[in-house]
Amino acid sequence: MKTSLLHPLALAALSVLISPVNAAAPLSENFAAAAPPVFLADLKSFFHGSPPLVKAPPPAALAVVSSLAGTTPDPQVESFMRTLAAAVMARDGELVVPRLSKQYAIEGMPDDAKASDFMVQAIAKMPGPTQIVIRSVEMRDGVRIATTDFHYGPDKVKVRTFRFDRAGNLLSCDLFSFARV
Repeated sequence: MKTSLLHPLALAALSVLISPVNAAAPLSENFAAAAPPVFLADLKSFFHGSPPLVKAPPPAALAVVSSLAGTTPDPQVESFMRTLAAAVMARDGELVVPRLSKQYAIEGMPDDAKASDFMVQAIAKMPGPTQIVIRSVEMRDGVRIATTDFHYGPDKVKVRTFRFDRAGNLLSCDLFSFARV
């Protein structure tokens, strides 16, 4: 019984060791043109895959979106904030992705990463506000800048700034920051 179980395991280990992924990269005279080496991840992630994204529990209620009294309402900004509130409630950042500009960027993000992926992760993990109040919306050089208050409770309010293009798609925001761990 033991030999019948060890034989397939030995074959699997041998095939992993001799696979092209583990082979040395061919030497070439032009090292810059050579493909970068492929490194295997640790054995746990190799066999089990990457761990799934752990989402925070959804907020108790959908955030109420409103404008400060005396400000001119901006339908595109209000629509985005309602979409953001719904995405946080559902813990589904994919709801916001269509509202991101092609130029959407996050300060400090690696060049080879997609900003929309970080937005999806942030929405899955960020605390849900109870209220989003749009304080002001200004136009500067074709960019709409919205200043908002995110209420997380009776005593906790954070001022956030969102930048939108002419079509109302998000260019950048300070809702979260990129930090390397």
